Amino acid sequence: MKKLGIIVAIGAICSVGSLSTADVIMDQIGAYDGSDMTGNLMASQIFEEPYSAYNVGVLEDFTLDATTDLNSISAVVGGWNGYGGSAGIEGFSVNIYMSAEDAGNSLTGFISIYLPNGTEPGVVYDSSWGGEGEHVTLDLNGFTLDAGTYYIGVTAHNSYASNGQTGIMASNLGGFNAYQANPSGAFGFGPTQNTGNNAAYSMTGTAIPAPGALALLGLAGLATRRRR
Repeated sequence: MKKLGIIVAIGAICSVGSLSTADVIMDQIGAYDGSDMTGNLMASQIFEEPYSAYNVGVLEDFTLDATTDLNSISAVVGGWNGYGGSAGIEGFSVNIYMSAEDAGNSLTGFISIYLPNGTEPGVVYDSSWGGEGEHVTLDLNGFTLDAGTYYIGVTAHNSYASNGQTGIMASNLGGFNAYQANPSGAFGFGPTQNTGNNAAYSMTGTAIPAPGALALLGLAGLATRRRR
């Protein structure tokens, strides 16, 4: 179990199991035919030099009711302005923040994970996706968060010169309060802005029972064995 405050790169070592046995924490993607998408696209990209002032991320808030192991985050990714598809993306960063303002100060969250593109099971594209853009699932490898409200963002590392611009599709699902963060302010909206959209993200995780609940579970199991 990995704790907070870690910056890590995860490649092919990612665990297959972390994607397989989890509950849905948030789903703003919805139907796999893409019918919940709005057609809007919000810039989310780590640019190469000399364009790094335009580094921008798309954030959504989520709430955990209990300490939880985070298993995966999915996003619907698209592009424009010369974008040729996900094959040109170098990798993805997943960052978790305490607030949208924190992302406006730095796109590196208090949890920051980098996953190189093409490293299954760390980065998996779903061929059954029928909507605009591409559906990608990123393995979070069981990072643990306490109960509370946080912000999460998925950002493609993509060369503007060779593969244009990338972004996160918007959906009809959610509270219409996705944020964009551009710490340098180069886009002209300040370090953060509320886009009035929903980011097409979904997350899975596994809640960790409290110690008292584990003890009760153990007693229940013992009572069951005795009755047998």
